[in-house]
Amino acid sequence: MIIFILLAALLVMAGVLIGVLVNSKEADLAEEKQNQVEQLAGSEVDTPPDVGLTYETAKDAEIDFTVLKEENPEVFAWLYVPGTSIDYPVLQSEEKDTYYESHDKFKNESDEGAIYTEMANMKNMCDFNTVLHGKGGEDGLFTELYRFADPEFFNSHEKIYIYLEDNLLTYEVFAAFERDNTSLIRTYDFTYISGCQTFLEDLYGSREMGKNIREGWEDVTPYHFLITLTTTSSANPDKQYVVIAALVGDAAGTIDRLVVE
Repeated sequence: MIIFILLAALLVMAGVLIGVLVNSKEADLAEEKQNQVEQLAGSEVDTPPDVGLTYETAKDAEIDFTVLKEENPEVFAWLYVPGTSIDYPVLQSEEKDTYYESHDKFKNESDEGAIYTEMANMKNMCDFNTVLHGKGGEDGLFTELYRFADPEFFNSHEKIYIYLEDNLLTYEVFAAFERDNTSLIRTYDFTYISGCQTFLEDLYGSREMGKNIREGWEDVTPYHFLITLTTTSSANPDKQYVVIAALVGDAAGTIDRLVVE
C-alpha cells in the first residue's frame, strides 16, 4: 500500500515537473518571437516608404503632391492613361520650355526626358488646349500613344485622367492622328477664340487615312477644355502623333476661364 502511495506521489511530482519545463520552454519561445518582432519593427523604421516620384502611381487612386514637390517643385500634375504604361508626373520648367526634353523628373540629364507642358499653358488646366509633350522611341515615356492608331484600341480606351493637387480631371479621347511636326502652341493662338476655332477646323477638315475620330464629338467648340498629348518617333521625325481629349469630369468644379472673342 505504501509503495502505491509513493508511486502516485512520484507520478504527481513528475507531472508537475514536466508542466514547469513545458511552460518554461513556451516562455522562452515567446520571448524569442517577441525579440524577432521588435528587431523587425526596428528595421522597418529605417526603410524608406514607397512614396515620391519613384513610387507614386495613379492606380493607388491618389497622388501625394506634398512629397512630389519636395523632390521637384516643378511637378504640378499627374497623368494617367489606362491601357498603357503612361502613369507619370507632369512638369513645367521655369527655365525654358524644352528643359524636360533632356532632363528627367528629378532634373537629371536624361535621354528619356519627362512629361511636360510649355509656359504658354497655365498649370491649372483652364486653357482651351493644354499640350503635353513626351518622347517616343524605344524607351520614350509617350511611345504607347501610338497604340491609339489602332481603331480597336482607340474605341475601347476612352478615358484619360489628370490629377491636380486639389482636383481630379477626367477627359474623353475623341481624336488621334499623325500631323506635321510643328508646334501647336505656336501654330494656333489658343488665347483667342479665333485660334481655337482654326484648330478645330483643321482637326475636322481633313479625314485622311489613319485619323481616328470618335462619333458624338463633332460639336467641340472653343468653350471646351482640351488636352493634346503629343510625341514623335525617330523613325519619322517630320511627323508627330497626337491624342486629343476633352474634359468630361471636374471633381472639384474649379475648371473655368473667360473666352476672349
